[in-house]
Amino acid sequence: MQDNPGMKEAARLDADEVSILLIGTEEEQNDAIRLIDKYLRFVISGIIRNVAIYLKSEEVQEVYQEVLLGLWRAARDGRYDADRPLLPFVFTIARCRAIDRIRRKSLRKRKIGNELVLDAIAGALADTKVGEAWGNIVSKNDGPRMMATIRKAIIRMPERQRQVASVMIDLYPEEPSLQEIREEVCQRTGEDLTVLAIKSARREARKKIREELVRAGYMERKND
Repeated sequence: MQDNPGMKEAARLDADEVSILLIGTEEEQNDAIRLIDKYLRFVISGIIRNVAIYLKSEEVQEVYQEVLLGLWRAARDGRYDADRPLLPFVFTIARCRAIDRIRRKSLRKRKIGNELVLDAIAGALADTKVGEAWGNIVSKNDGPRMMATIRKAIIRMPERQRQVASVMIDLYPEEPSLQEIREEVCQRTGEDLTVLAIKSARREARKKIREELVRAGYMERKND
């Protein structure tokens, strides 16, 4: 059986050296990205093709560039953990970026307009009171103001809740599952959270959005 040339090339990469470079100076971080590009290009592109089999060659290359950019940003922002194995981290980002490209293409096909996006908010909050309030707001053409109220609540949240809530808003008109939110957060931040962590953050985010809607007069407070 013939060896996979991409894996043979990847085996030549000193992962420990690259990990150290990624937490170094800006010049060292750039050197790390160049080494990854040199030795992992074939493997990363293969992962993207396997996940997103219908992407055109130019789209695969675009996603590949997004992977490198995500790695560079993680290093620049101090979010890269050098104690974490390099290759699984890189390959996870590649899979997340490929899934994100598929989702974006799907959303572009199905997205009808801003009214549909705003209308999906009520359902995603999983609260009939919110749904009733949203129906009243839409009838008064006050959707943009309600959206502004929701985004105000999101800005005030802790980082993880803010990431999850932003994904919930940005992926409309779809209502993303916990796994889809997890993959999207991974794609944006490079952080591979557990489904349980996502579920907890989503629950708290929904609670805070409801509280902000109560303060803004869009819905009545629940009686616990």
